[in-house]
Amino acid sequence: MEATMRTSQKHKHPELLSPVGDWDCLQAAVLNGADAVYLGVKDFNARLYSRNFTLQELAKVVSYAHTNGVKVYLTMNTLVKNHEVDAFFQVLSNAYVAGVDGVIIQHLSFLDIIKQNIPGLRVFISTQGAVGNIASALVVKTADRIILPRELPLVEIKKFIEAGINTEVFVHGALCFSYSGLCLFSSFVSSRSGNRGSCAQLCRQKYNGAYPLSTRELCLVRRLPELIDAGVQGFKIEGRMRSPLYVAVATRLYRKAIDSHLQGKFTLPSQEMAEMEVVFNREFTEGLVFNDSRLISPEKPMNRGAFLGEIHHGEVLVQRHVAVGDGIGIWSKDDITGNIIKTMVANGRQVASAAAGESVNLGISAEDGARVYLTSSPRIKIKPDYEMKRFPIALPPRNKVKVNLPPIESHLLSETSLLVKAYSGSEAVASARAGADIVFLDIFSPEYPASKNWHESATLGAFLPRILNDAEIDSTLKLIKEKNPGALLVGNPGLMPACARLNIPVYLDYSLNIFNDLDTWFFSKYLAVPVLSPELSLLELSRFRNKNVVVFCHGDIVLVNTMIDPGIPQLIDEKGSQFRVRKEHHYWQILNSRPFGLFEAIDGLQAQGFTRFLIDWEGKADRAVTLYRTLLQHGNINRRARKGYTSGHLYKPVT
Repeated sequence: MEATMRTSQKHKHPELLSPVGDWDCLQAAVLNGADAVYLGVKDFNARLYSRNFTLQELAKVVSYAHTNGVKVYLTMNTLVKNHEVDAFFQVLSNAYVAGVDGVIIQHLSFLDIIKQNIPGLRVFISTQGAVGNIASALVVKTADRIILPRELPLVEIKKFIEAGINTEVFVHGALCFSYSGLCLFSSFVSSRSGNRGSCAQLCRQKYNGAYPLSTRELCLVRRLPELIDAGVQGFKIEGRMRSPLYVAVATRLYRKAIDSHLQGKFTLPSQEMAEMEVVFNREFTEGLVFNDSRLISPEKPMNRGAFLGEIHHGEVLVQRHVAVGDGIGIWSKDDITGNIIKTMVANGRQVASAAAGESVNLGISAEDGARVYLTSSPRIKIKPDYEMKRFPIALPPRNKVKVNLPPIESHLLSETSLLVKAYSGSEAVASARAGADIVFLDIFSPEYPASKNWHESATLGAFLPRILNDAEIDSTLKLIKEKNPGALLVGNPGLMPACARLNIPVYLDYSLNIFNDLDTWFFSKYLAVPVLSPELSLLELSRFRNKNVVVFCHGDIVLVNTMIDPGIPQLIDEKGSQFRVRKEHHYWQILNSRPFGLFEAIDGLQAQGFTRFLIDWEGKADRAVTLYRTLLQHGNINRRARKGYTSGHLYKPVT
């Protein structure tokens, strides 16, 4: 492994990274002990609705941070379309001149381009890159750090560190229900792409009368000693959309906790922990990192604050200190209301405050049994009661660089192919008989036949899981050797190097988010043909120079890939739309409520040089094969055949 990914020993002084959405948050992070901040400019970052910064402000931001000994990492971790590539590298070049210490990216294909063209700039692979195994990390071995998926348990994190890989983990903040980078939910239901920084947070909405996808807040402060001793190098606090007070309290909490362990005796900062419970709290979990089964908070998706107690006969037996001027939330059976405490009565007399264990009347009218939460307090301050002493960071002046992009060769193929994912042996046979050229059956399916028993005219291939740890990578490769498929549809980047050596056709599932020609160039080194992202419009598809790709043409779009069991066979939203849930391998998938259909648009794409098309329609794939054979031969069908389908982003580019 190259030196940039190797450490000589386990690091005992991890870097604490705080989220910054504006100037006030920046100051809050710096004052309270962040070692580094991560932030975005107006374009190409995964929090477009944060206030962010302009490129013109960036030099001032960096100067302030560096003067106070704090590093600045720029988030440019969204998917980039072909016509945006030049602008992406122009922004990055300007940010480099402004003095940023590093950049966080999602596109694996951009890594070596940046390393070769922009000297001295650290490059981190975002958790959106879904690098969840060491085999995938070796695909991006020149990266300076891998930001690991939140789904990895500590035992898997330790494997990265033992392999010499510089790692960063999220220690606090919001959890995505979906595995990061593998979510199209917001994109296909609200036309706001999480991969493009504009997630509509559909996992926080109501389904089946509750909030079964709404996760608790990650909080690993009690487990910091284990993470530090394991050698994790970066501890990231999530929350670039949140308030300066949140940034201040979270940073202060983790700063004190880290320092106490480094000084030889770990202590949970009780005051800061109590403040954190008030400032933002959806109930806390230690997540899949520490195998915490309490992941979901299905009652409400909102911040609730710290629990004070229940109302009985007009009084609350408070579980923590409360005072006049504090904000509270009152949760009754059917409603949630907020209030500011203006008067308090205890034992028949007015008081200014009450301690834990006292019974008080808070001057609110609510039914017996209503729960009361402390949601704000003027006692919680942004500025700490201590001052950080750190050395300024001095960088030599930087000149603007011109990024040289690799030449993209035009690839045209003449023969049209229909590729099909099948979910049973009978569906595989039916699809082949209907005219499919390659049929991919789950390599782990007990129905997968030995090659000698496959008598259809189509090639029998295998599709491989999207989420795998390294042990599962090994077992998958053993199955490939045993089953001897004629082609592969690869869902995880860690499988690519080994599959490239098999001397059979290799295709990449759309879960790898292939969004531009640089992606196709990068993956061509693995002799792999990618399925382009279904988030691309017809116009954006037309801008691909390399036509040696596959276009998804029909079937079920997988909206969510998740390690969290939804516990129900389908989700029904408040509009009545139904989203089927299925299990694949050891994770779950949520499918779009309506199947996708390319229909007559396939004719125009074929005329542009696209010749490979993928069908993924569980239980009905053979019908789709017949349909698209007809379309390819005759160019049109009855318009009523399109009823009940979605055209996705074909005619409306995703934001």
